[in-house]
Amino acid sequence: MNTKACDAVDLLIEGGVVITMDSKWHVYNPGYVAIKGSKIIDVGAKTSCSYSAKERLDASSMVIMPGIVNAHSHLDQSVYRNCFEEEEDSRNLLLQMARTLTPDRAYRAATLTLLEQLHYGITTTQENHWTHVHKHSTDGICKAIQQSGMRSIVSRGMNDRPEYTPADFTEDIADVLDDLDRLEAEYDSERIMITGEPSTILRSSPEAVRAMHDWALERDKIWCIHLAQNATELHEALNTVHMGSVQYAKKLGVLGPEMLAIHCSGLLDGEVELLGKHKVRVVHCPIKIMREGGQVPPIWELEKLGVQVALGTDGSATNNGQNPWEVMKLAVYMQRVRFGRGCIGSAPQALEMATIKAARVLGIGDRVGSLEPGKEADVVMFKREQLHLMPDTKLINNMVYSGLNTLIDTVLVGGKVLLQSGHSTLFDEEQVMHEAQEAQAQMIREAGLQARIVSIG
Repeated sequence: MNTKACDAVDLLIEGGVVITMDSKWHVYNPGYVAIKGSKIIDVGAKTSCSYSAKERLDASSMVIMPGIVNAHSHLDQSVYRNCFEEEEDSRNLLLQMARTLTPDRAYRAATLTLLEQLHYGITTTQENHWTHVHKHSTDGICKAIQQSGMRSIVSRGMNDRPEYTPADFTEDIADVLDDLDRLEAEYDSERIMITGEPSTILRSSPEAVRAMHDWALERDKIWCIHLAQNATELHEALNTVHMGSVQYAKKLGVLGPEMLAIHCSGLLDGEVELLGKHKVRVVHCPIKIMREGGQVPPIWELEKLGVQVALGTDGSATNNGQNPWEVMKLAVYMQRVRFGRGCIGSAPQALEMATIKAARVLGIGDRVGSLEPGKEADVVMFKREQLHLMPDTKLINNMVYSGLNTLIDTVLVGGKVLLQSGHSTLFDEEQVMHEAQEAQAQMIREAGLQARIVSIG
């Protein structure tokens, strides 16, 4: 692939196994990645490389791959991690605590989540924030993303139906649209894209759903919605609108390729075909579904029908972690349970859904998701010789099915090193952890939940 031998580049990553995730599944062992500025200039076999470089990075013992694209999360939710696990009224308890989420606490929580994601190799994440008792809490999250150097699609969520959500969490449509305009003007950039999200098809009015849809389409952006989340939502939809959530979205005129539909677990017969017909983008978050005892969406059927499916960790209130390798493994294994077949799905399919397919689902597949000339230099490296990854004849299978504890050595986003030798180059990690811990303790106390959430020390 090297067409300009002896050209100078800024950084040359050499050696190791380069997994490109391009359309032809090129793997180079050993390989190289040549970077100039924020872009990848070339990728190929090390034996064919004759670039000169200002800086060289020896990756001989490494796996080199594109940054993972996490198609759905809630960055503020690190402060709720495991607080309400096994609680029947977990949502109400979360809302009680969320009433104390100030912009500063949202910033601290999001910073911790972003660092956790970075250590697992995530370089881009879709973020949904929908609790706005404290005005401008989304700003805290956006500022954390800006300082992290990572990429994000930030969905400013809303609810406007108090029969589903407490009144202090509901918002006026006009106010939300004004806030979207403000957030877009302040934070839209090469690294961050602001868009809208009615939290679900039921918790938001038809007017709010259409308003979020129209706001995004006027700007040629995708928009997001938690759709057909689970059997509970399906039951509510049948009782209130007398059809499934996907059918209701079609009735409202918002079902289409601009929609990023999160979960799609509680589906009626025929709604799978409906999602395919309208080319909806779907994000599958298997751990959240397992945590709730939900239905397993037929992701392979969706893909056959033309739906683009990506994987997401979801937030730490419903996952308790941000490990995308765990998500990849369970995404495949859950389908085997659903269909009763022990060989359905594959590790390469799961890895695609967490890299290049996730990038396409988020509308940025032309920029990230694979290591190819002209794309952003979002590169992840980790040691190949780790106990849980050896022996590694089937390396990609090991990464997906055995990589639950895989921590990353080096991460670049846009050619800038954000993680080096397993440590952040931008943040004091001990301070980030301490500040998040402090924020959680303050929130528990202010919410009056000390008796329900008992500390170990």
